[in-house]
Amino acid sequence: MHIPDGFINPATAATMFAVSSVFLVWSWKKIKAEYPSSFVAVLSISSAFVFAAQMINFPIVYGTSGHLVGGTFLAVLLGPYAAMLSMTIVLMMQAFFFADGGIIAFGANIFNMAVIGALSFFIVKLLNQKSTSPRRFASSVFTASWLSVVVGSLAAAVEIGISPAFAEAGGIMVTIPAMLFWHVLIGLGEGAITTTLIMSLQRLQPAVIGSLTFLKVKVKP
Repeated sequence: MHIPDGFINPATAATMFAVSSVFLVWSWKKIKAEYPSSFVAVLSISSAFVFAAQMINFPIVYGTSGHLVGGTFLAVLLGPYAAMLSMTIVLMMQAFFFADGGIIAFGANIFNMAVIGALSFFIVKLLNQKSTSPRRFASSVFTASWLSVVVGSLAAAVEIGISPAFAEAGGIMVTIPAMLFWHVLIGLGEGAITTTLIMSLQRLQPAVIGSLTFLKVKVKP
């Protein structure tokens, strides 16, 4: 889902950078107000895990690629605000040191994966409705994870499709179906992996699932 440089026009890149910056500033203020300093260790470990998982890419169409995203995993593990920051750090390291995702397109990639992934936390919260049922919690995580991938791919498809470089190839009429077709399937895998990891951690180490405080629920093992 990483967008390389040259795939979106400068106006789109600048707009997405501005939008992503607003979300990051909002998250940073929330982190300073609501998170204890002890969360740094979990943030570092979870960021390293997602960094490694995202490095496994496979091509889709027009130079774009698919991979596990991990946004919902981080959102449920860390809460939405730290998840946004964590994913941004992952994307920054990939872009600057591994050329995975463009520098100019950095703002778009933050929005598509860090912002949308972190906000999927609120889908989990909405669907769970303070339930103590493990099955409902698991289904909420799965649905939110799947949606985060699909919505993120839709955003990437629009950003690429409106670029003049892809106008002759059909624009969004080509990029949207191509991206959604694959990412609807990728999202199923992402949902399954995310749900398995979260439920396993909840059973074995419930203390590390920091977002349960934000969800205001205690899921029975």
